Amino acid sequence: MPEYYRVGRKYSDADTLKDERDPKPAEPVAEVTVSNVGKYLSAEASLMLTGPVPDEVFEARKALCVACPSRVLSDKLPDEIGYCRSCGCGVSERAKLTVKLTMPDTSCPQNKWGRSHGRHRSVIDRAKSWVARKVLGVDSADKTV
Repeated sequence: MPEYYRVGRKYSDADTLKDERDPKPAEPVAEVTVSNVGKYLSAEASLMLTGPVPDEVFEARKALCVACPSRVLSDKLPDEIGYCRSCGCGVSERAKLTVKLTMPDTSCPQNKWGRSHGRHRSVIDRAKSWVARKVLGVDSADKTV
């Protein structure tokens, strides 16, 4: 049986085959590609420009993700919903599903849910809502403005 040498240890073919049969790691691993970077920037921009998705969209996405076998929890950076192993985002503050599920221009890598719209249809609507909340002290649910 051939042997391979790596950093002072001998590995046989049996060791190599064993590594190939091991399951995916528990922690999602970030895959930095041009496509993933573009998708991330688009998702962040949609969140900034039109706000988070409506609550009913968030809850529907959450229900699908919680039932998905690709969802994992992390000890490194805890999140109540967890992380996705399929998307390639890894474990980071912005990769938490509690954050990603609020982004309008994002979708499930397994096509379980797709893009949506933010709570505000345009930047102007978002600005009006901010002014009503911060300047006038009116709750966005209150329709008196």
